[in-house]
Parts: sequence; C-alpha cells; structure tokens
Amino acid sequence: MDSEEVCRALNISKRTLQSYRDRGAIPCSRLGGKFYYRRRDLAAWLSRKTIQTR
Repeated sequence: MDSEEVCRALNISKRTLQSYRDRGAIPCSRLGGKFYYRRRDLAAWLSRKTIQTR
C-alpha cells in the first residue's frame, strides 16, 4: 500500500502518517523516495494498538 491508501484506510492525515513514520511507530519501507506499507504489518500494528473489550 502507498501512503495515500494507508491514510484513507486509517482515516488519518498525511502529516499524521508522516509523524508515525518519523517516530518509527508504524512499519514501512522506502523505495525510490516513496514509502510503502504491507497490509499484514499494518494489521499487526493495529491489533497491538487496539484496546480489547469484553
């Protein structure tokens, strides 16, 4: 997924995504000056950030 797809999927701004990336909070790869994100990495990241309820 590219940055725009991730922003739409997570309903966040490009700036928020950049902040997550800069802090190393969200897994990504850089190729040719563009950032890419694997769906499975994002799913795992989201599951760690989600609060489990009863």
